[in-house]
Order: sequence, then C-alpha cells, then structure tokens
Amino acid sequence: MTKRRTGWHGVFVPVVTPFTKDNKIDETSFREVLELLINEGVHGIIASASTGEWFTLDDAERIRVFEIALDQVKSRIPLLGCTTAIATHNAVSLTKTAKELGLDGTLVLPPPYALPNQKELIAYYEAIANVGLPIMVYNNPGRTQININSKIAERLAMFDTVVAFKDSTKDLYQMYETIGAVGDRLAMFCGLEPYALPLLQRGAVGIVAMTPNILGKKAVNLYTYAVSGNWKEAVEVERIIDRLYSYFYNAGYCAYVVIKECMNILGRPAGWPRPPLLPMDDADRNKLRELLKDLGVV
Repeated sequence: MTKRRTGWHGVFVPVVTPFTKDNKIDETSFREVLELLINEGVHGIIASASTGEWFTLDDAERIRVFEIALDQVKSRIPLLGCTTAIATHNAVSLTKTAKELGLDGTLVLPPPYALPNQKELIAYYEAIANVGLPIMVYNNPGRTQININSKIAERLAMFDTVVAFKDSTKDLYQMYETIGAVGDRLAMFCGLEPYALPLLQRGAVGIVAMTPNILGKKAVNLYTYAVSGNWKEAVEVERIIDRLYSYFYNAGYCAYVVIKECMNILGRPAGWPRPPLLPMDDADRNKLRELLKDLGVV
C-alpha cells in the first residue's frame, strides 16, 4: 500500500468567523472559539471555510482571519485555511499568502458559479498545487454544481501537494469508490457527520465536522468512539448530530446561521452572521432553544 502523503486525521473543524453587529470581524470572540475547540480535543482547524462565511470576506479579511488563527493555535494542531476563489489567480494568490504566513495547508473547493469543465477544473487545481502548500480537495456539488468523482480524484491525486480529500456528496457509493481509488495516497475525510460512521468503517481517516462548534467534545467523541470500536456510543452521538443536521437544512435559514444561533444559546461566542445572511427571529430562536433542551445539550 502506498504511504499517505499526510498524517492529518481525526476531527477537523471549519470554525465559525464571529462578526460584530456592525459586520466587523470579532477578533476576541474568534480567539475564544479557537481556544475552546483546541481544549475540547479537535484534531485540526480550518479557518475561513464555508462555515466561516468566506464568501462574505474580502481577501484582506480572509488573510486577517488566517493571521489570528495562526497566532492563537500556535502550531498545537494542524491549521488549514480555505483559499477557494472563483478566479484561479485569486485562489493562487491567497494560497501563496497562506504558505508565506505558515499555515499547514489549504482547503479548496472547485470554483463556485464558474462551472468549469473537467479540463478547466484540473488546471485550476494544478495552478494551486504548484504553490507548494498541502491541499485538501473539497468536493461539495451541492454548493458548486461540480462533482469530483473517483476518476477526477485520481487525476488530482497526481499532484504531489494534493494530500487530502473532503467529500460532501451525500452519495455513499461514490464516496466508497473515491476511497478505493485514492485512499492509499490521500487522507480521506467525510464532510458531513451523518455519513461519518460508514465512511470511517471503509477507510476514511477523519471528519471535517461543523458540529464541534456547537457540541465541543461530544462531537469529537463521534470519531473517538468509532475508531475505538465503541459503536453503541458512537450511534448515540450520531443521533444528536442527525437531529441538528435536520434542523440545519429545514429551519428556513442557512446552516451557518443556525450553527451560530446554537452557539450563542449555549454561551459559545459565535457573534453575528454577515449579510446577506441574517440572524433568526425570536420565535425561531426559541424553537431552536427547545430543540437543544430536548437533545440534552442546554
């Protein structure tokens, strides 16, 4: 078996970016959230990813988020920064800056909205790979309308700096195929916690998980229980996460808004979402509070 290119494993959290009510980055709250997550046992942090609302940040703000995270994490666990952009030159520039700052890697989606063909998609990743910073390729066709199947994943795995793969397709069969195709070289991460248990059983080495922002150590335990074979305990955690995910996608708000609302209810400093995303109204926030009570996390 070919040796994997990176030892990244476990629970990597796409951390929220707290904003103040007047839309500024809340640096103090961001540091507090990072410290909470590290103390709760997460294995890696991804700054300015989708959960961190990268799509509302300009390049200078994204770089500032990287700088804060670097200063707070202090190399205690791997730190990745999302450098996705529509234009290839923009993604390359952000990746170069991330490398110069000293991040451990980058998370990169296919360029959203542009709808590149396969040749263009490969060229996009090749240009970013040439920067020399380790890359976690992120497949999320629901957000980009581009599906990186196992055949494309094999093409991308030819680039030495592509070291990991995050899959959020909701297609278990395709996920299994991709693990079979490139799992000997790339660290395979499940991108959606409700799919984590079957993927960990089939060779995935970790989860890129949103719910530690809310649940902390309890969400980390999903991975810990699974890899130690404590499936009963893992399923109990999964049931809580499944109900949260159902609310993420059925509450009438963006999932990232719901995550921040959950955090704020639980006293975790998430701050405000940034427009176009808006906070929940009081009635929906009360419903969410009741859900969290029913789940036993309040």
